[in-house]
Amino acid sequence: MYLDKNAKACTMKALVVFHGDCDGVISAGLYIRRFLMDYYPRNLVMRFSQPWRIVRDLDSAIKSVGIENLEEVVILDLALNDDLVSYIKNNLRDKNVTIVDHHVSSQHVINEISKQKNVKIFWRHTLSTPAVLATMIRDLNPYERELVEVANVCEGGESCNEVVKQIADRLKIALALDPTDSNTYYRTVARIIEGAEVWNDNEIEQKYRRGKWLLNMLVKNLERKSIQVHGWYIVAFTAAESLIYAGMFGIASSEFAKKHHRPIVVIRGEEGKIVITVRSPEGRALELCKAIAENLGASFYGGHREAASLTLYSTEDVELVVEKLKNVIGDALAKR
Repeated sequence: MYLDKNAKACTMKALVVFHGDCDGVISAGLYIRRFLMDYYPRNLVMRFSQPWRIVRDLDSAIKSVGIENLEEVVILDLALNDDLVSYIKNNLRDKNVTIVDHHVSSQHVINEISKQKNVKIFWRHTLSTPAVLATMIRDLNPYERELVEVANVCEGGESCNEVVKQIADRLKIALALDPTDSNTYYRTVARIIEGAEVWNDNEIEQKYRRGKWLLNMLVKNLERKSIQVHGWYIVAFTAAESLIYAGMFGIASSEFAKKHHRPIVVIRGEEGKIVITVRSPEGRALELCKAIAENLGASFYGGHREAASLTLYSTEDVELVVEKLKNVIGDALAKR
């Protein structure tokens, strides 16, 4: 039973956890401005996350708020996995949980999570999570429709509108520049809630310029360092190199694949883990991620057929991982 609006505004909170990228930020802004304004801003808590650490971030956010103070939990654009489903079933049975997502890799757990009476899930195999939201919001205004189109382009879609393409490029790169910069994520969501043209903010402009320069450098390094294995490009970066390029690997991998019309696997070391990014114009990225996960024991993989990634908790040298991947790619191709 819901509290009345005034009582809820005084006592209960909503938690929104969203993917830390352009698609996720737009999802959070659109969802809050349409469904959670009774809570905003005082009683609404935001957290950005990544699919591989969603359970950890969700749990941390709930503990910081106090589960007894929560009424709504919203999870946006974060690929579902078995651990997340288990966490929701065990810890959020008496909360209203809403999940909106578009990742193909989420399909295998949708039926399971849908059995929970307190969970509403909105999933479609479409370009972006805002595109899923567009099916829930029937009266999108021009500003909101533009944001949905921007999110689609950020996720690899096409647009005939040059302005939309420029906005998507600007937001995507600016937000990727520093994946630990929580202030930029939350400020951008807030500006979207307000209906502002956030892409014209000075901060976004400055981050975009720095990010564009770094992205061009990374694409050149992908071209210089990559080797070919069974028609796939493979390139590895040490943990020290990963720090330099931070959140640019996904965007750079997509640009490389689009430019050369070839699939690419990027392996990079990070503190205590190895992250593998896969892009495939032929739609085999998720398939290869699954094969890698099964062979190397990765804790999480997810994404789409054209763009996917996985995380392997290991301190193993990245060059050794490259050697193992050569065999995995060969075996995966042999099964075609």
